[in-house]
Parts: sequence; structure tokens; C-alpha cells
Amino acid sequence: MASAGSRWGLSLTWAVLLSCIFTFICIWSFSKYTLVTGETILYAVKSKFRYGQQISIFILCSIIFAEFMGITRLTVIIVDLIREWMPQTGKTDGGSTKFIIAFALATILFSILWRGRYLTLEKILSLLVILMGISFLLTVFFVAPPLEAVYKGLLPKIPKAENASLIVAGIAGTTLSSAMLFCRSISLKAKSWNFNKSKNALTDTVVSAVVMFLLSFAVMICAAGTLYVQGNPVEEAIDMVRTIEPLAGRFASAIFIAGLVGAGVSSLIPTILIAPWLLADYKNKPVNPESKISRIFVFVGLLILLLAPFIKAKPVLLMIITMALLAIVLPLSTISITVLLNQKVMGIHKNSVLMNIGCAGAIIFSIVMSYYGIVGLLEYFK
Repeated sequence: MASAGSRWGLSLTWAVLLSCIFTFICIWSFSKYTLVTGETILYAVKSKFRYGQQISIFILCSIIFAEFMGITRLTVIIVDLIREWMPQTGKTDGGSTKFIIAFALATILFSILWRGRYLTLEKILSLLVILMGISFLLTVFFVAPPLEAVYKGLLPKIPKAENASLIVAGIAGTTLSSAMLFCRSISLKAKSWNFNKSKNALTDTVVSAVVMFLLSFAVMICAAGTLYVQGNPVEEAIDMVRTIEPLAGRFASAIFIAGLVGAGVSSLIPTILIAPWLLADYKNKPVNPESKISRIFVFVGLLILLLAPFIKAKPVLLMIITMALLAIVLPLSTISITVLLNQKVMGIHKNSVLMNIGCAGAIIFSIVMSYYGIVGLLEYFK
């Protein structure tokens, strides 16, 4: 969102809005199947489709690969932000400072993840998202854009510029993420919810989609109101923080850093856990945070976290590539859930005509975003 806002202002507002609309449809679709059948989605794909095992393994491996790449870019961004926030370290490039921050972060996450009880994780994530939301929305007041720019941004148009396709796919992969959709199914089963909880699940889905749009749009506004005005596209996450400070003051800058760190840490927790969660989904077994395989993946994730600050790569670009990879996997996810929701196992809860229209829209949107992801990645590597 920051990269898009800093390069083209609010011209990609349409991509954020459509992503969040289809995110709502997909979250509810994944929720509905698990609430009715009690099965998680990856296992359903494996057991009910022809070539389901091959498809589910491809989805599993693609998401895990993308998410482990995500650990690297998230850690680099968080470490840079904390170093900027600490005056005594922000002006130095010392490797020891980076390692100390990464080690402290790894220690905190280790204490949270080693036992990994879902309800505890949910409360921690909720607090971090509240911090993130308040920080981003407060910052918007310092750099509010004219309404005309918002209206123009609702007209679908892709800039003719370098990395434009990649960033558009990244927007879709950030909001409408296959990893998030499968985690949604797993989390409902972990909470032992059934169709009696459908109203709670629907309310939760509405809140998720609305808040996701507000936060994503707030970040884009912050970038459009600072870096875009000055003609400085985001190359590092810290660029936007350094630009906000002269315009809105150090207080606004500190609020924004707090939001970004909250966003990063709240993303790191499920990113590290996605591998053991998906394996549990694939095997149709309860998530066991104390199992050997779960702790191995947590250990590997934390090891990547410790090494990440010393990897020579632009974290923002790495993040965009990661999200674009997730967008490429997305059509398989949207097609699979639409087929599952129309099977006999759903009984009277099979998809209505309206819901099928929504799912068809999500499939078309995911295919278009997948196309942009492939084009963007080919252009980048070329």
C-alpha cells in the first residue's frame, strides 16, 4: 500500500476496495464450509477432488515458501523501524545493534509461540491490531488527501510504470491472501465453532473486511500525502517515516512507527505458525503447538528471523514479491472453495445463486490478479 501510494497517489484505491470486497466473500465462504462440515479446507481439497492430493500439496508448499520469505522481509522492516525510533541507534549501521533487536524480537516470539495456545495468540494479535489501527488512522489526520483524489482512485486503471503489475498483485496478495483464508478455516476448527455460531462468524467477517480496508487505505493515504507529493517512491519502509516527521512532527512519526511495528509483529506470529497449521489441516488433525513438527517449524522461523537483518535485499520489494506469489496461488483457493460449497455435503447450506455470483466474481478477480502477479514477476526478473 505504501509503495502504491508513494508512486501513484490514490490511483489504486480501486484495487484495495475490490480486494477487501472479495476478501469478505472468501472469508465467509471458507468459514461457512468449516462451520457446516467441521472439515478444514486443505483436507477437503485433498480428499474430495480428483488430483486433490497434488493440488493440496502445491498449495501447501507455495504458501509455506511465500510465508518464509515473508519472515525475512517483515524482520528487516521491524528492525529498521526500531533502530529509527531509538535515536542512539538510528544513525548507525552496526550489525551488533541489528542482531540485538532481532534477538530480542525472537526471544519474545519464542515465549509466545513455543506453547502457542490459539486463544492466547488471538488476544495478543487483537491488541497488536488495535495498536496498529489507532496509529494508522491517527496519522491520516496529519496528511489527509483531497476528496477528488479519492474519487479518481476508484476508477480501475493500472499505471504504465515499472513494477506496476507487481504492486497491484501485491495489494491483492496482502488483503485477499490464500494463507489468511486457510488460517481462517483452521482457527474456526480450533475454536470448535459449528453452524450455530454462524452469526458470530459473519459479524467477525464483516468487521475483518471493513477494518482491513480502513487500515490499508490509511497506509496508502499516508504515503500519498507525503512521498507522492515529494516525488519519492518507497524503497524502504523507513522512507515514509522519515518523510512524515518533517511534515507532521516527531509525535506523528512515532505514532506511525508504533503502527508499523504492531503490523509487523502481528503478521510475524501467524507467518511463523502457518507451516504447522497447514500441515495439521492437510492431515485433518488438531493443531498441536507442542508437537515435534510444530516446534521444528517455529525454530526454523525464528532462525530465519535472526539471520534476516543481514540478508542483502530490499525488504519492501521482497515483501511485494511475496504477496504477488500468494496472489498467484489465489485462483486455486477461490475455485476450490466454490466447488466445495456446491457439493451435496453442504445439504441445505449449499451456495445460493447470489453467493455463487459473489464466488464467481472472486474467481475472476483472483485470476486477473494472478495474471498481474506473473507478468510483474517476469518483468522484475527480466
